[in-house]
Amino acid sequence: MAVTMQEVAALAGVSRGTVDRVLHGRPNVAPLVRKKVLKAVKTLGYQVKAAPAAAGRRAAILIPPWLDSHFNRQVVSGIRRAQRYIADPSFVLVEQPLQTMTMQELLREIERQVESGVDGLIIRAENTPEVRAAIEQTVRRGVTVVTYDADVPDSGRLCHVGQDLWRAGAIAAGVMARLIRPPEHVLVVTGNLRMEAHKGRVDGFCRRLRELGFDGDAYRIVETNEMPELTSDLVARALEEDRRMRAVYMATQPVSGCIEGIRRARLRAAPHVICNDLTPTAKRYLSEGLVDFVVGQAFDQESFQAVLALYQQLMRGKSPKREVYYTDLQLLTREML
Repeated sequence: MAVTMQEVAALAGVSRGTVDRVLHGRPNVAPLVRKKVLKAVKTLGYQVKAAPAAAGRRAAILIPPWLDSHFNRQVVSGIRRAQRYIADPSFVLVEQPLQTMTMQELLREIERQVESGVDGLIIRAENTPEVRAAIEQTVRRGVTVVTYDADVPDSGRLCHVGQDLWRAGAIAAGVMARLIRPPEHVLVVTGNLRMEAHKGRVDGFCRRLRELGFDGDAYRIVETNEMPELTSDLVARALEEDRRMRAVYMATQPVSGCIEGIRRARLRAAPHVICNDLTPTAKRYLSEGLVDFVVGQAFDQESFQAVLALYQQLMRGKSPKREVYYTDLQLLTREML
């Protein structure tokens, strides 16, 4: 009976996909791993099949289920634009939607994709020890990894594409300092400070606000886990408890919960509101004058640049010029709609 590729993989202690990459001369396989695979091939007497004249590459991009479908649409839009730009049928990119935002599902899907033999992965991942270890292991197994929206630095990933979170928060603070003055206060609403994608904006906002002359007690931070009802409750309570609170910075979603909380507080004068991301909801509130400014995030640029970087590495052997690519930032007003 002929020796199978799976038997070679088992002897070498790697995935079938890694064996396939070694046997077909594909890049991004560690020298030690390549040596183990070739040794297993020789030991078992595996007969290598001739590779096609122009071997293609297969990759996958994992798309989480954001609460607002606007982000998913933007990611897919960027993917489509990148595919039209590349126009290379030998590069196959699978769009893999995730059912939850949990780390457990992300880790399972990364492993599933590696076992299926992908050459590259584009993932949105939080910087946790478990995710970092998974990326490191994935890279050691010969799979190129690119991150978007949320980064895991020093994990072996090829590059990251996303928003300059600290700068986005600093921009919001610079505008806020023109809307209110000490001793007026501002409420900072975020999802979860354990998530760097949320914490970065908050840190940038608070630090810049202090630089502009506001005391450390001029702002209050609340975490809502991006839940509309909880956001509404916490915003209403904060505005009722502190009558000096004259503004709200929505560092994350949902803006609808913020506006509902402001209505519930029944203030004589509505507080100023600055939020991130020009979602359809934020756009409507901006046009109605309920939101003063929106700091725009170019989600479609993230997926476009991530796909392009992975393609150049896998198909052309060209590494990105930078380790981190920041997308465009826009400060949007009602008049710009």
